[in-house]
Amino acid sequence: MDKIYHALLTLVFFTGAISCTSTFEDTNTNPYGVTQEDRKQDYLNVGGYFAPLQQNIYNISTDLQVEQNLTGDAFAQYMVTPTPFMSNRNNVTYKFVWYGNRWNNDYSKIMPVIFNFKINQVDKQYPNFYAWANILKIFAMQRVTDNYGPIIYSNYGTSNPTINYDTQQKVYYSFFNELDSAITVLSAYEKQESSIFRKFDLAYGGNVGKWLKAANSLRLRLAIRISKVDPDKAKVEAEKAVNNPYGLIENNSDNFMVSLNSATHPLWTFSNGWNDCRMCATVGSILGGYNDPRLPIYFSPATDADVAGKYVGIRQGIDISSKITYVNFASIGSMFETAQSVQIMTAAEVAFLRAEGALRGWNMGGTADYFYNLGINLSLNQYGLLSSYSTYVNDATSTFAAYTDPKNPKNNFSPSSTITIKWDDNATKEEKLERIITQKWIALFPDGQEAWSEFRRTGYPKLLPVVVNYSGGTISTTDFVRRTPYPNDEYLTNAAGVAGAVNLLGGPDTGGTHVWWDTGGPNF
Repeated sequence: MDKIYHALLTLVFFTGAISCTSTFEDTNTNPYGVTQEDRKQDYLNVGGYFAPLQQNIYNISTDLQVEQNLTGDAFAQYMVTPTPFMSNRNNVTYKFVWYGNRWNNDYSKIMPVIFNFKINQVDKQYPNFYAWANILKIFAMQRVTDNYGPIIYSNYGTSNPTINYDTQQKVYYSFFNELDSAITVLSAYEKQESSIFRKFDLAYGGNVGKWLKAANSLRLRLAIRISKVDPDKAKVEAEKAVNNPYGLIENNSDNFMVSLNSATHPLWTFSNGWNDCRMCATVGSILGGYNDPRLPIYFSPATDADVAGKYVGIRQGIDISSKITYVNFASIGSMFETAQSVQIMTAAEVAFLRAEGALRGWNMGGTADYFYNLGINLSLNQYGLLSSYSTYVNDATSTFAAYTDPKNPKNNFSPSSTITIKWDDNATKEEKLERIITQKWIALFPDGQEAWSEFRRTGYPKLLPVVVNYSGGTISTTDFVRRTPYPNDEYLTNAAGVAGAVNLLGGPDTGGTHVWWDTGGPNF
């Protein structure tokens, strides 16, 4: 399913596609009555690129299935497929089949636009649009580097036959520097009317102040991500994000949600159209054990005769001989049928980020317990469940539940953790972090990409190992999957470059090798 993308990385491609600025402005021109001057006046000459930049952070097309649903969503143990693709030897059972799709998507739909803008001096002619584009680029490319590790970034667009990769540390440091520049530029436009961005903005209606909040929140996410491997840099960047005068995403009205533009949420298509997506048993264990009111929002109950009306999911990485066996287990919730947007970043996530920062002794503007409880409050409120907050947050007894598979007892499991909901000041730092990340995992749903990254970084929530492992020893059952391998096209078209990337990775190009920020071991 990989797409041929490598030509997009060469100067030859870009020279042919946008050989001069006049060609750039001709792109997407309506030949009937709209002049270039009209386009410049309405910013259509640059603004037309922004819908795909936003909609490809979390891919709103059905390509999401192989890009994230069968990778991050499954590895985070949010959702799994009842379909035994490739005779049940696929990503879910650690035999990688789909692993190049996020790379191909972002190197064909994100990076070319930024490269296009730069060589056509959009950064000088329209600095506000260029700053906005770079924020969107970082939101997207963070996912690429978190999936693979070292990536092509600073050398993107070179005409050299070998395109060298950057270390993940260098990529992250570039993200921070680019956010500095973008925030500085956009700050100068914050007081202007929102009409400049409005017609191209699928999230905030052109509100520059809200984009600044999103950029600061992204900085905080990136800082927390590197907190174990580069704690000094992480602290500086996290406190910079919190102290920025434009603030963070703190209310659900500021959530970064990208409009579907009347399209159907792809998760609804996978679950209720194709019957290829079902609830993972881990979600049932955690949300069911906690009596979490979000469970019937996220999922619909099973219709299978053995578990009808119950929220019973499928354990990840099991032996499935036929789709009919598990296809009628709990499916995606009906909220996805009527969803008008996809979730990129929320106030709840930001609160949990601040809770962890405070736990690490950083100045986050409050205590860890305050932001932990706030994160739960914001997540429940996001789904109209605020009336459940007091009972939920004070529950000091509920824990994960056991799971029974009515089709095969080999898949049964006992609770993987005894962590409860109510904050405990007397708990160890490690136990406090487990609480924070477990609740963050719940709130991040359905963004399995981000949830999987946080699991890899912290080990929380405590997920279940696969029952069958077809990786041939390249992925440890007890260590879980740590990354996705580089696409086959890289080996065909940039062999020396990918060889250098594997050297930078510090281990074989398999799903068992840890990326830079994924240090393993205790968090404190």
